[in-house]
Amino acid sequence: MKAVVFDFGGVMTTSTMPERVRDLAKEYGVDWSVIERGFRRYRHAYDAGEMDMTEMYRRTWNDAGVEISPEASERIVAADRASWLYRNERTLEWMRELKAEGRTLGILTNMAPDFAPLFKEHFADFISLADAMVISGLEHMHKPQRQIYDLLRERINLPASELVFIDDVEENCQGARDAGWNAIRFVSNAQVESELEKF
Repeated sequence: MKAVVFDFGGVMTTSTMPERVRDLAKEYGVDWSVIERGFRRYRHAYDAGEMDMTEMYRRTWNDAGVEISPEASERIVAADRASWLYRNERTLEWMRELKAEGRTLGILTNMAPDFAPLFKEHFADFISLADAMVISGLEHMHKPQRQIYDLLRERINLPASELVFIDDVEENCQGARDAGWNAIRFVSNAQVESELEKF
C-alpha cells in the first residue's frame, strides 16, 4: 500500500445533512421523503455537473408536486450547501501523519462544480496534502463509474493494487474494488485507521 485516496463528504466532513436541513423542510411543510427521493434520482447528474443544486431541488419539488417559493427553496439549498462544511479534523490530522510517513495521498470526490469553490476555500489544508485529485463535476463523471477511478490512478501514477480508497458509501468502495483498488468503507476514524493497518 503506497497511496491512500480519500473521499470528501462523510470522510473529510463530520456531517453531510445536519438536522437544520430537516427542520427547514418541516418548516415549509415538505416531507423528508421528498428530498430523499430527489437526492437518489438526481444526485449523480448533479455530481457530474449536469445541473446545479438549485435545479436539482427544482426538479425534486416538481416531481413531488410540491409548491414552494423560490426564497424558501434557496434557504434549503443554502442549508444543504452549508451541511458539507463540517470539517473532520481527525481526518486532516491522519492525512498529515500518512504524508509524514511518505505515503502518497489522493482525493476522489463526487462533487458538483457549484460546490467546488467552497471546497477549495474551506478545505484548502486537506487539498494541500493531496498529490492528485479528481472532482467529479469538473470531469463530467461520477463514482462509481470505472473511468473516474482510472483517471485518479493515472494522475497519482501508481498501480491500482497499491491504492487504498476510503469512502463512506459502499457502492463507491465496490467501484474502486472493481477497478482493481483496495477499499475501506468509512464508518469512523478509529475503525478505518484500524482497518488500514491490515494493509
